[in-house]
Amino acid sequence: MAGEFIYGRNAARESLRARRRHIHKLWLADHLQASPVIDEILSLARQLKITIQSVSRKELDKLATGHQGVVLETGRYPTVTIDAILQRADKLGEPPFIIVLDHIEDPHNLGAMLRTAEAVGLHGVVIPKQRAAAITPAVVHVSAGAAEHIWVAEVANLTQVLKKLKEQNIWIVGLEKAAGALAFHAANLTGPIALVVGSEGQGLSRLIRENCDFLVQLPMRGRIESLNASVACGLILYEIWRARGFA
Repeated sequence: MAGEFIYGRNAARESLRARRRHIHKLWLADHLQASPVIDEILSLARQLKITIQSVSRKELDKLATGHQGVVLETGRYPTVTIDAILQRADKLGEPPFIIVLDHIEDPHNLGAMLRTAEAVGLHGVVIPKQRAAAITPAVVHVSAGAAEHIWVAEVANLTQVLKKLKEQNIWIVGLEKAAGALAFHAANLTGPIALVVGSEGQGLSRLIRENCDFLVQLPMRGRIESLNASVACGLILYEIWRARGFA
């Protein structure tokens, strides 16, 4: 199976910390200046008995750009099942807290969303297998390595997933500026929730919207009508986190 190259200091460190991938080799730039992050990367690699190789920055450039002198050669990103995400919430004794991403195409938006999702302790993220950004090394880099800790399920049919979550008594909450949508602070966000976030250009697709129990929106006071998808997602995730009593 082909591997991947995780690049950047934070991304590499979090991949080593998470211990969810098989890691083949750690590549470091020659004469790399010591720092607490580099020291921790080296310590983790030695604990895991990973081969460490020093090469020129020009050689690292062939593996990845923006590497900051650090590249990990790893196996593929380890996705999970919907059932595993639900079981994770159950083991923690917490109502499920999930986001479902409706065809997010921009890797930078996906990476930013995963970073926030991990920060607020989401149990998992659901993404479609087709017509959407996947969990690539670029996404891991943008997430500052948070993607290595979050549980992600890749599914063939988002609509079927929403129906399955409803059967588990999970509220499906769509994030969209639309007539009839509740202001996020007026909605009850304390129970089992799957927050659905639409794509950057199209928002929620029709079938996805129809399968939401209700919609929430972020009130806007200024002249612009919308926020970047990852910014809007981050704001509502923190509101849910606060409503659930973790603030």
